[in-house]
Amino acid sequence: MQPERPSNVHPDLTDERLHALATFFASTRSTVVALHDPLAGDDAWALGCRGFARWRNLLVNKSKSGEWPWFRVLDSSKRCVFAIGDVPFRFYRGKPKRAPSRTLMQSAQELAQLSLAFSMDDMQYRELRWRFAVETDFLGEPDKVIFAALAKDESAPVYHWAIPFDKVDVDIKLDVRDEDMIDLPEPNVTVPIIKKKETLDE
Repeated sequence: MQPERPSNVHPDLTDERLHALATFFASTRSTVVALHDPLAGDDAWALGCRGFARWRNLLVNKSKSGEWPWFRVLDSSKRCVFAIGDVPFRFYRGKPKRAPSRTLMQSAQELAQLSLAFSMDDMQYRELRWRFAVETDFLGEPDKVIFAALAKDESAPVYHWAIPFDKVDVDIKLDVRDEDMIDLPEPNVTVPIIKKKETLDE
């Protein structure tokens, strides 16, 4: 049976904490999309790499700053294992039903933390992989943030919750100098002359 909310699974998974993380994932993704410039050579690979790097590095900074007392980094490598209280998790961009195989892999730190977070009586939770899945639209903007519990050999998540997030307006300020500005002349607009095509009968 699907628990009503994540806090029914573990008391550390409060609505406020999950909302803060969902807003972080969404706003950071929006910033990266705003900086994406295909005309300058950026492609989907560049967008994905930049998004992942920002998520990881900013979360490490938050852990060090103590801004979220309930949040800490367990593994700052490219595995990116973090903990909400005692519960370890990872993140990825995509849908819960299509989690990449690498995302389902568990490190020693994650397995050890799961054993601390859930007792033997909660083995059904202890054997799952807790993940944030950030779904995006066709422009790459965040569409949904799903907190999901995934099983290794199942295509669909065992549990999943759509976490609401605050929409953050991204204001990208470009450093444009006066000497970079040029005056453009007024465009020369003319009406094209259409000649009537002569037919053989004329």
